[in-house]
Amino acid sequence: MSITSPAISTNTTASPSSAPEIASVLVVTQASLSLVAGLSAIPFGIVEPGFRVLSLVTILVAIAMFWLARNLRRQRRWARRWVTALEALSLAASLLLMVLPIGAVRGPVPVLVNLVMPAAVLWLLWSRSGRAAFRKAGRSDAGGAA
Repeated sequence: MSITSPAISTNTTASPSSAPEIASVLVVTQASLSLVAGLSAIPFGIVEPGFRVLSLVTILVAIAMFWLARNLRRQRRWARRWVTALEALSLAASLLLMVLPIGAVRGPVPVLVNLVMPAAVLWLLWSRSGRAAFRKAGRSDAGGAA
């Protein structure tokens, strides 16, 4: 007796829409890490008022990233543009921090979160399968109905 269902065993190849879904999961992971960073900065806002503003901005950016990831999974073309701009800005800022001698990107975790994840999202969205998924979604969703 087989344990796998026929629906799972017949779909062994990745569909063209898997690139936006994987990119969406990576963006949700980044948003989760940003949310944790923003929430952990709140206690420091008791002493320093500037940290209140920074924690609030970080939490708002995390909420926006969750929303963009949701719309990226729905294959909205405008979400792809916004995520591309956000990830390119994040990657450029991280590269700048890596070049500056202030020690901001030191160790494997900041390199993974600040360099590898944005680069992977950009690669997924601009790969052939990622572009094809959004091109197909744009034609089928031309009426604007969701």
